Amino acid sequence: MNARYQINIAWSDEDECYVARVPALPGCLGHGDTYKEAVENIEDAIEGFLASMEAHGDRIPEPDRVADEIRRFAPVLNTAALARRAGMSRFTLASKLRRGTKFTEEEARKIRNALSL
Repeated sequence: MNARYQINIAWSDEDECYVARVPALPGCLGHGDTYKEAVENIEDAIEGFLASMEAHGDRIPEPDRVADEIRRFAPVLNTAALARRAGMSRFTLASKLRRGTKFTEEEARKIRNALSL
């Protein structure tokens, strides 16, 4: 499955390395001494995680496509205006994007409608 999932990467003082997490796949982690290494390792981890889920008959979560759409337009998108058009708080939109929190179905519908204006 070549799905795109949001990846959050941050330096961990405790682990003394970059730690990558996939919010949609709880427990799917990667790490690396460099940011690039963490990205490469989490991509491998995602592939293995999804293969394991499939082999065990577990339901594979859908990627957060709304967040992906927003990121695609990020260079030219005014997120405050998008939040206003979608009837959301700009802080909620920014927080969900930063943390990788999945949008509710209603939020996703409103954002898609606002993006299509």
